[in-house]
This record gives sequence, C-alpha cells and structure tokens, in this order.
Amino acid sequence: MAYHHKQSVDNSLGRNKADLILRGGQIVDVHSGRIKEGDIVVNGHRIVGLYDRSPAFVGSNTKIIDVSGKYVLPGFIEPHIHIESSMLTLTNFSRAVLPHGTTTVINDPHEIANVMGVRGVRQMMDEGHYTNLRFYFTIPSCVPSLSEEFETCGTFFSVEDIKSLLEEKSAIGLGEMMNYPGVIAPKIDVLAKIYETYRMRGFKKKPPIIDGHCPGLTGLELSAYINAGIMADHECSTGAELEERLAKGMFVMVRNGSYAKNTRELLEYVIENQIDTRRLMFCSDDRNPYDLLNKGHIDQTLAMAMELAKESGWKLKPFEIIRMATLNPAEFFHMPYRGRLGIGTRADITIVENLEKFNVWATLRNGELVAQKGHVVNDVQDYPYHENILNSVRIKRTFSVDDFQVRSGAKRQKVRIIEMIPGQLTTGNIIHKLEVKNGFLEADINRDILKIAVIERHRGNNNFSVGYVKGFGIKSGAVAI
Repeated sequence: MAYHHKQSVDNSLGRNKADLILRGGQIVDVHSGRIKEGDIVVNGHRIVGLYDRSPAFVGSNTKIIDVSGKYVLPGFIEPHIHIESSMLTLTNFSRAVLPHGTTTVINDPHEIANVMGVRGVRQMMDEGHYTNLRFYFTIPSCVPSLSEEFETCGTFFSVEDIKSLLEEKSAIGLGEMMNYPGVIAPKIDVLAKIYETYRMRGFKKKPPIIDGHCPGLTGLELSAYINAGIMADHECSTGAELEERLAKGMFVMVRNGSYAKNTRELLEYVIENQIDTRRLMFCSDDRNPYDLLNKGHIDQTLAMAMELAKESGWKLKPFEIIRMATLNPAEFFHMPYRGRLGIGTRADITIVENLEKFNVWATLRNGELVAQKGHVVNDVQDYPYHENILNSVRIKRTFSVDDFQVRSGAKRQKVRIIEMIPGQLTTGNIIHKLEVKNGFLEADINRDILKIAVIERHRGNNNFSVGYVKGFGIKSGAVAI
C-alpha cells in the first residue's frame, strides 16, 4: 500500500514519466466554476498533473496531444438509461456514445430482465466489462413491471435474485422502483427489495443507491415514498413536481430522451424560479438509434440547456449546466474519482471545440484515447453472446389479416382509444366514433387513429389483443416493437 502511494508521489513529481500529456487546453474546473489554460498529465488511468507544465513529465514514450484552443471537461455521465431501447448491444451503444463524450453510464436493464431474467442481466453485465465505456448497473426492482393480471411476463425477480445480482462488481444499487403503489401501501415484499439493498450495500461499506419512478406523486404519498428509502426520480414532467422533490430531499434527473422530453419545460421553470441545480442531473431514460446517430447523447442535452440559458440572459450559469452532466451525477452515485478533473481522479476526459454546441473533438477513458473527431479509436471486438439468451421470441401461432379485424354490428361505433402525448411516456384516454365496413371497425388514417396489437411472446400461449391508438402519424405500413 505504501509503495502505491510512493508511485503516486513520484508520478506527480515527474520522477516517473507520463504516459500522456494534453497540452495547452482550456481546463474546465467544475468545482470553482473557472476555466484556466494548462496541461493535464496522465499516468496509467489517473490524472497526476494539472495546469503545471514541466519537462520532468516528458519521456521517450510520452504521448503529447495539442489541445490548445479547445475546452477540456470531465467525461459526461449518463445517470439513468435503458440500453435495450437503443436496440443496440452494449458494445455498439459504446461505439455510438463515446464520440459524443460519454464515458460513464448507469444502466437499468429491466427490459432484458423481463425477458431473460437473471442470466440475461449477468450476460449484459459481463459485456459491460468488455467495452471501452464504463458501465454500472442498477438491479431491476420490478420484474415483471405489472402483475399477471395485466401482462404475461418472461420471468420473475425475487428478493433473492436481486440480492444475488447486487453481489456483482458493477452493481451500484436498486433500479427505478416503479411500483410506488406497492411502496406506499405498503407491501412487505416490495419494501424487502429496498431493505436488502440498504443491508447488502452497507455490509460492503458501500453507500446504497435506490432509484425512483413516481410520476404525479405528491404530498403525503410522495413523503412516504421518499421515507421508504427512494433517493431520485426521473419522471418529473412539471416544474412543480421537480420543486417538491428537491424540497423533500430527492435528486431529480432531468430527462431528454427520444420519447419523453422534459428538459426544456423543467429548465425553464428552474430558470424562472432560480432553483439551485446541485441536485439536478441530465438523463436520457431511453434513446433510440436515430437520435444517437443524428443528435447525439448527453452532449446534445448540454447544447440545448446552454441555448436556454443564453436566452434567459444567463440566469442559469454555464457551470451549473456542465455540473448536471458531470459532478452532480458523480456525487449522487458516490463516485469521487469521476465527474471532475483533479489530481488522482480517473482520466475520463471529454475535449470539446466550444461550450455552446459541445462539439466533441476527442474522448478519453481511463487515460486512453477512445474516440476522436466523431469516430471510435482503439475499438474492441464484438462481444460473443451465449446461445442460451438468443432466440427468445416464442410465437407458435401464424397470424393472418383476419386476426387483427375487430367485429361490430353497428354502422358507426364508439371506441376507446389510447392517445399518445408528445414528449411524454404517459398516455391519454379518448373516445371517438369509427366507421364500420363489412362488419369490421375501420382504422382512420386521416385522424391518425390506427390499430395496435399486443402479442404474447414469452411462453407461446397464443394470447393477443387488438386496440386503437392515436399519435403515431403512420400513413402506411406497420411497425413491430
């Protein structure tokens, strides 16, 4: 142990030559809120020199990268996402986001958990170690998401399953507790998941992390939910929800996903009411391949936030915005060596051309260059998935057009329709009259009323149902999800 500290001292004094020097960049200090030109010296995975330029660091094998005129920031942290919604493997997701400056991701794998159970989550965790991105995992708390009355699930997570997965090195806490009715009822089997997370993390002398999910919950019920041990929420869609959660002690993740887009409304409220941002973080929740390819990741959210701040006359300060993607999530997840640039911290570094659009010039992870000018470098091979988690869709029935017809004896029929709300995950419930043709209800493309079908795919029991939905905007064809 003493030898390790001697190495650290020698590294910072230049007695051991540096592996890498980032020369002459504008270093963004998220603690002081200042930008100062200087060098960053890296040895191994850590920063050993900051601001000071000395020939003592330079050896024959030292790599020097000129970053003059560019801004050097801590690597961006994604505090809550479901990688499955990107429809990418973890390896390909890493390839998509590393060029956008993301270096750490906290993944909640409850989609794969609902299909493949513990073995699917373990396989995903294993792949996480294999990539150039740093993955942590919150263990899914609600598998299945709904009871058997509402869905036929592929598997079921017991408290013992959660305890088993919490033993994994990359496990960081309990995933979003979607069953908030079960928490405040209270149901002992639901509370047991929270209790065991606290107990197991405490036993390992690691701080417990319990992620939340409580859209619309307010007042005494919100207080009870928080008092059960829930620490954060990413489901706020109004400023009032955000403010109440902060006032009652929660962290709030401000969501900018492909489907739920709450960032603009929430930040406008934060600016208007001058709310402190130290317990706010940016998250994606879900990010589809189109957005990853064409818009980016956390870098796009930063650019949006900076534009809003500029429109407000900088009532929201640039450093407040940057902290929401770096220091704030690092402190929430108790990662003292990430989310900031300091002596001894992990050399997870994002270099951008400006602090308006956050155009990422290069990304370093653990002191290694992993992306530059929009492309991955030093890539890894594709991960070899086990055969036992492939071919998980089990549909025995052959479907025909007739299976999706809805009979009616009327000429026009009142129908209950699911209404999608733009930028939100919650849906509305509306009634419309639909035409009947040859004894069957017709979809109405002109009013954007389409058929939607749910087909059981886990057990091959041939169950399916047909309904109607408004808001997709599809004029022809079909989509399978």
